[in-house]
Amino acid sequence: MAEAADFTVALLLGGEARRLPDKLERPLGESTLIERAIAFGRSLGPLVLLGREEQRARSARYGVPFIEDRHPGGGPLPALLGALEAIEDPWVLVLAADLPALTRDVPERLLAHRAPGVEAVVPQHTAGIEPLCALYDRRAALRAAATSSANEGPRALLEKMRVAYVEFPEALFLNVNTEADWSQLQERYLSR
Repeated sequence: MAEAADFTVALLLGGEARRLPDKLERPLGESTLIERAIAFGRSLGPLVLLGREEQRARSARYGVPFIEDRHPGGGPLPALLGALEAIEDPWVLVLAADLPALTRDVPERLLAHRAPGVEAVVPQHTAGIEPLCALYDRRAALRAAATSSANEGPRALLEKMRVAYVEFPEALFLNVNTEADWSQLQERYLSR
């Protein structure tokens, strides 16, 4: 993927999935969402899973290092910060595990937009930005986080960083959170 492995892929397993229980274990074609996400992450570079303690067994099942979310239920920012603190590579490619429509083009273009002075590279589309599918300069993000409160989200963190935004089609970021999202994903997948 990159010339040298100077980044780690952090696959965010997400919260409690109350709206769509066990969504990562749902089959889509020949594999589950989590199997697809892990295969995708591994194809990009060194991979770690980030989640709640009860998700640790999933990590072991797939032979992927696991970082425990030290603030379960605290939202995505504490989870993201946990990954940034635990990973040693200078860059962290954060990917939410419930974005099954992502293509290789997304991380490749994010990595290509790294430049001097750029502290994060974030997808954007007509509906907004995707901070949970983004590339972060680990040290810069940790510096920005030092002035953030625990209840702020990733967007607030990005406001304190120098960000390169990269345009993508919104359809690549279909986030599976509800039965309606799941139905839309299945229709899209089965129509291929």
